[in-house]
Amino acid sequence: MSTPAPIRVGLIGCGDISRAHVASYQVAGLELVAVCDLDEALARRKVIEFGHPQLPVYSNPAELLARADITLVTVAVPVSGHAPLTIQALRAGKHVACEKPSALTLEENLAILEASRQEGKLVIFFSSRNRYGMSTLAERHCRNGDLGEIYRVDVHMARRRGRPGVDIIQHATWFIDQARAGGGVIMDMGQYYLDQVFHLTGWPAIATVSASHFRGFPHQLPAGTVFDVEEQSTIFARAKNGCTFTFDLSWIGHQKPRNEVIIRGTRGGLRLDGESKDQPFAFYHEDQPWQWLTTGSDWRDNRSGNDHVYLDLVRAIRGEASGVGTTPEQAIAITRFTHLALASAAAGRELGASEVPLPRAVAAGHG
Repeated sequence: MSTPAPIRVGLIGCGDISRAHVASYQVAGLELVAVCDLDEALARRKVIEFGHPQLPVYSNPAELLARADITLVTVAVPVSGHAPLTIQALRAGKHVACEKPSALTLEENLAILEASRQEGKLVIFFSSRNRYGMSTLAERHCRNGDLGEIYRVDVHMARRRGRPGVDIIQHATWFIDQARAGGGVIMDMGQYYLDQVFHLTGWPAIATVSASHFRGFPHQLPAGTVFDVEEQSTIFARAKNGCTFTFDLSWIGHQKPRNEVIIRGTRGGLRLDGESKDQPFAFYHEDQPWQWLTTGSDWRDNRSGNDHVYLDLVRAIRGEASGVGTTPEQAIAITRFTHLALASAAAGRELGASEVPLPRAVAAGHG
């Protein structure tokens, strides 16, 4: 069999995350043929850093999207640019791999979904990075019914000091600007965990959400810098199937760093611990009522979640796979949950899902 021709890709956005995308192109057999950034000087420095100084550089996305040799476009810009650029790329006949979060609003999510369907092109979002590694073992147990009825999911993500735009990636202050980022820790790291646990539990319909947010740690930002997003987010949610979800997310705090997902069921339980080198995965169950068993694994995944997303996407573009990545439909569920949490924290009370209604077209198509 002949080797298929490489899929050619254009990169829009040359910020810090662009390095990870370019590294994954090589793993997935993608050929980078052009880059674009509003800051053309930055883009020119990046192509040299990427080891491709000969690549064409654009400052206008329309010029990159006009190229007939590009099949796939990566959108790696601040969140406020995700929907406009993704839709523009779809209308230009390109498949799109967009950074997370998917969009600022449900209306933007719907517009992406409609453009994808109308143009017959794939769109995936990188909130699915957490579906790989040890999460693949957890998914196997969930799909096989080894947990029984899943009744509780707990997520703990904690940093000592890691606010993007403040403590880390200090030049990227868009992370702390509500208008450009859509939120703080819930839009940054929270998106990965929302996608991961909803994917593992079958995307249950959420009934109610109660959230509390906090911002108040000192910083040394220049005067006039917008900083209006939460540093910490605590969320309690009930699904219509009776499962309870809790999320404890913090960019900063006097605490032990954590990266943990716990899923409990009537027949077994799972623990994923990204901070543990000895036991990053554990399945708790019992063979008899008096025999407590804990199953781990010596297996480790040497590929990054970013690599896996692109490898899956290449297979999907070639018609060899389906259901790849965070789909536009799944992105709508994540955005809606995020908005429920933000609105609940602002109102200081629990919200029912109906208080953040789905756009009419989505509700008609998905119940």
